[in-house]
Amino acid sequence: MSLRVSTIGVSFVAFILLLITGCTNQHNVSDDRYLIRIDDTVVTGKDYLDALEVMKASYPYEALQDARVIRTLKTRLLKQMTEELILTRRAKDLGLSVSDDEIEKAVNAIKADYPNGLFKKTLQERAIPFTAWKKRLAMRLLTEKIIDRELAVKINLTPEEVKNAYREYFSVEKTGAGIPESIDADFVKQLRREKAQKLYPQWINTLQQQYNIELNEQRWKTIFN
Repeated sequence: MSLRVSTIGVSFVAFILLLITGCTNQHNVSDDRYLIRIDDTVVTGKDYLDALEVMKASYPYEALQDARVIRTLKTRLLKQMTEELILTRRAKDLGLSVSDDEIEKAVNAIKADYPNGLFKKTLQERAIPFTAWKKRLAMRLLTEKIIDRELAVKINLTPEEVKNAYREYFSVEKTGAGIPESIDADFVKQLRREKAQKLYPQWINTLQQQYNIELNEQRWKTIFN
């Protein structure tokens, strides 16, 4: 069965700790355990169920006793993981990947924002395994690379636009700090990504048409019910 999903934006600007652990792997495409796939890029039923458990960890126990809530979560997660499958396949076509060094650098940068031990404690309180969180971070980094290659490079920013954005973001008028002659390149890069986000829905919809996305209906019915 070919699957077309509604667009759900991936947040590539800010890292949200509670994001689910979407996981796409290479498997034998004849394996009937697959849930969704694009050629040899696959999400298995186990990938999905692992992600569902992490997603449920951020919901109150009482809410999870409602079958309607569970069905909504399951459907939402299927859409999210399908979109990530598309992004993973697109990265493969573009020859993009994230190295172990890049992931470790990002992990250390995030940990540095937490007092000693608080980062690990936060994950434990949310029942999120570090390995699952790390995989999710890797997906975020890969998404950023795809967005930079496909959308951000097409954003033309005038010097005045950059200055106005800087003025607003840092509340220059209130602080009286002024605008530097040379605005940090990372700020400009972030601004491009934010503007690229507006192009994202149409871009991902177009991208969906390029791939044959298959859903294992029987596996999905078993999971959903």
